[in-house]
Amino acid sequence: MKTIPKMATLAAFMICLTGVSQAETKYKTSAVAKTDFQTQDWNGGKVTVGSLKGVLETYGSNSAAMPNGQKIQNCLIRVVRLADSSDVVANCTITDADGDQLFAVSERKQGDVSAGSSGSGKTRFLGGTGKYQGASGGCEYRPKYLPENWLAVESDCVLN
Repeated sequence: MKTIPKMATLAAFMICLTGVSQAETKYKTSAVAKTDFQTQDWNGGKVTVGSLKGVLETYGSNSAAMPNGQKIQNCLIRVVRLADSSDVVANCTITDADGDQLFAVSERKQGDVSAGSSGSGKTRFLGGTGKYQGASGGCEYRPKYLPENWLAVESDCVLN
């Protein structure tokens, strides 16, 4: 008789684990974007603000929650560079082929937005519209700022 409650507890635990694994979608992205920035001297450093617009390719996803394929990415960016510190923040909207939007905030404390700059950062998802409503999770990303205001970004992501 003591075996039945243990088996029921184990079954309930396995059901919970199955639900968690199904709710998490892992995938990768690769993006190319054109940037438009303005910079001014400020407080012994520099402040840069501007935008980027580009194409983001999602691949490696096995879930309709984040379909593979191309999406449009629009971001507004603010960079504060003082002495040896950086604070890069981007507020982004990612729009897929269905018109559904995913909202994200990306942050990093390395590099800036000048050609040749890089440094890893983290993205947090803040929900969205359509299939992305209530979405959470995020990415670890690695940008490379290129000449002539171009940007390439690789990311490893999880969508909850």
